[in-house]
Amino acid sequence: MLNKNYLLKAERRLETAKFAFEKGYVCSAVSNCYYALFNLMQAVVGEAPEGSWTHGGLPKAFTKVVFQKGLLPKEKIKGIVDFSDRLYALRKEADYQEKILEGSEKAKTNFPVYLSIVENLLNSLKEISNGNDLNKS
Repeated sequence: MLNKNYLLKAERRLETAKFAFEKGYVCSAVSNCYYALFNLMQAVVGEAPEGSWTHGGLPKAFTKVVFQKGLLPKEKIKGIVDFSDRLYALRKEADYQEKILEGSEKAKTNFPVYLSIVENLLNSLKEISNGNDLNKS
């Protein structure tokens, strides 16, 4: 089973991302979409062994767990890591740079795809985990 608290956070972040995007707040949408993915990964792997998860460490731990447990095909796992890296880079741009993404046609065009990927992954993992404890070896 997925960690319910992190799963709830992921679901709420995803809904917030959708709401922000509908309102035209692309920077907020990007940030919340990224953290929806981050919280979803936490829901699968649980707490960090020491301290808190890093943005690079969590995707690695996530891919290890889903690969070892056979939860997703290998090609999809690799795609998730690449996607996580792209979304993280966009999130850093949205949160830390002066640039405002609201005027970016590329962000407006690509972002619904990002939302869809995170939502599909969330739904897939919820289905797969139904009745199974993903946080145990």
